[in-house]
Amino acid sequence: MIIEDLLLPFQEGTKKTFLELCKTEVHSIKLLEKGKLPPNLTSVAGMIGITSPSIEGSVSIQFSEKTFLKVVNQMLGGHYTELSHEIDDGAAEFTNIIFGYAKNELNQKGMGIQMALPSLLTGKSIHYAGSGGSQSVQTIAYLTELGPFYHVIHINQKKEDVQPPHSKAPFNKNWGAEVLLEFVKASRKTLEIQFGTQIEVGSPFLKSANSLFSFDVGSLIGVTDQNFSGYFGMYYEKTTFLSLINKMLGENYSEITAEVRDGASEIMNVCFGVAKLVLNERGHAIRMALPSLICGDSLQTGTCGKDRNTITVPITTDAGKFWIEFGFKPL
Repeated sequence: MIIEDLLLPFQEGTKKTFLELCKTEVHSIKLLEKGKLPPNLTSVAGMIGITSPSIEGSVSIQFSEKTFLKVVNQMLGGHYTELSHEIDDGAAEFTNIIFGYAKNELNQKGMGIQMALPSLLTGKSIHYAGSGGSQSVQTIAYLTELGPFYHVIHINQKKEDVQPPHSKAPFNKNWGAEVLLEFVKASRKTLEIQFGTQIEVGSPFLKSANSLFSFDVGSLIGVTDQNFSGYFGMYYEKTTFLSLINKMLGENYSEITAEVRDGASEIMNVCFGVAKLVLNERGHAIRMALPSLICGDSLQTGTCGKDRNTITVPITTDAGKFWIEFGFKPL
């Protein structure tokens, strides 16, 4: 399969969703040259990981704040004038419908695609939201009377079809805690070995509008299993991230440049790779998408919605503070 096979279902799903939910037509669709979105155009992104036996990837739909508010007001019949977590659920569901349409179309062709849980990212400005180092990237620009917006699709094709193990893990109410605990343990091990940094794990909390925090750089990775769809996030304050990267590389970076920001995805890959190996040896059937790098100003991730949960674990190190997050929806 090539990435072009994915484009049409996402385009059709987007046109259909805008027409049905917003009573708005998409006037034009254009592939951007080199597949890259110019920086600082957007401040809202719905992001989701893609897995299948033969591919791994991530897809985002990105808006400016102005366009996003017009879309939400048209969809909900509201009069919102600024970004608010009151509209997170509507935005996440909007993203879910588009991606769900594309998944159904692709799976009718036998592609066996699974999609993880969508996550919503907001900020003053999103500098970058996508998977670093992917084999193929396409950016689609859409124009509507509500304003322009963009799809960014990153895909890696696996060298061979890799089926997840058949789940032998019995379902129980504690599987969410088990999955999160293994990821936290893997993060501790990675930071202590690769960065020489001791970490202090804070008390986990259920994310809500009253427990939000801002960060500057991080990574999200979509995960699927027979028990859940979800995502993991690792989010850093600027000083924390630079301190960790400088320790790892033996450098003295003072800004988050393109040279160092990919380190967030590399840390995520290592940590979740360790956790996934342990969990699948216990009988789970976890499959991971491509990590998505996120970088910007005053970034926040949204709450997951009524039928979903997001558990956040604050982490303190001698380099500063960061957060580990597990958003999931039981299946």
